[in-house]
Amino acid sequence: MNAKIAFLFILSLGLQISSQNTSSKYLISNQKVPFHEAYLRCRQYGLDPVEITSEEEQLEVEEAIKHDKELGWENGFYIFATNLGNKISYYWLNTGRPLFYSKFGTGLPNNVGNKENCLQIFQTTLGNFVWNDVPCEHKLRFICQHKIQIPIDTFDVNRVSIL
Repeated sequence: MNAKIAFLFILSLGLQISSQNTSSKYLISNQKVPFHEAYLRCRQYGLDPVEITSEEEQLEVEEAIKHDKELGWENGFYIFATNLGNKISYYWLNTGRPLFYSKFGTGLPNNVGNKENCLQIFQTTLGNFVWNDVPCEHKLRFICQHKIQIPIDTFDVNRVSIL
């Protein structure tokens, strides 16, 4: 019953839960808010702001948002990397780790007007997703994630098999 209540609460906040079988579950916002408010909302929901640190995670996020048919950067989603503070290199806001993986579109990031310090993912054409830098004050939807703890199979090191 508690899980059902939590699910209904999350839906009332304007989030959709992705349904793919991955090591993370993604919650996709329907509401558009500035970058820092989006970050706080993920944390308030008890979730982590999404970090895309590999091609595999990129594909998982694309799978979670592929049903969205809106094109263009105005219809993107915050992915919670920024260069605020140093203005030179991007880092993940939640962990402080630098970006070792990225999927920027051609000519991006471009820091138009020296005011684009937050990153988003958006569709250029249906099914083609790229990253872009945008002003942190711009209102966009956002993606939160919940990492699923996968149990590691262990074995009894004290048991010896005789062949």
